Amino acid sequence: MLWVILAIILVGLVLVFLEIFLIPGTTLFGIVGGIALVVGVILIYINYGNRWGNIATAATVVAVFVAVIAGFKVIQSNKLAMKAEIKGRVNELEKNLYSIGDKGTAVSELRPNGKGMFNGNKIDIYSNGEYIQRESEIEIIKITNDKIFVKPIKS
Repeated sequence: MLWVILAIILVGLVLVFLEIFLIPGTTLFGIVGGIALVVGVILIYINYGNRWGNIATAATVVAVFVAVIAGFKVIQSNKLAMKAEIKGRVNELEKNLYSIGDKGTAVSELRPNGKGMFNGNKIDIYSNGEYIQRESEIEIIKITNDKIFVKPIKS
């Protein structure tokens, strides 16, 4: 019976460790692990008396404390940390593809933003606040770091 109780406490300790360091936010592992720890200690009290119950309580608290400290040390050592780096940038225009004066077509309605077709590429474009209908002929009037502004070409 003692091995079963110790196994329950060990499973509880592992589940709490998983909740804190590997699968945070689920709370299921933490709750089940906490319940397993409490049940294991209560079973020690019931089957082996107060003296062994107090020892089991102290040992469980120390084991949780040691597991948490060890987990933080592993996390801080970056052994489990992902070291990949994202080098791409969002909304970064390829400057060489577009220039002021280029003509294209509005693929969607611009209210004030939408999609346009320039040089065979569909891109996000912006008007200066005016509504531009789909399939209208448009011209690039301004290019910033991340936006292309257009105006309709009046026929």
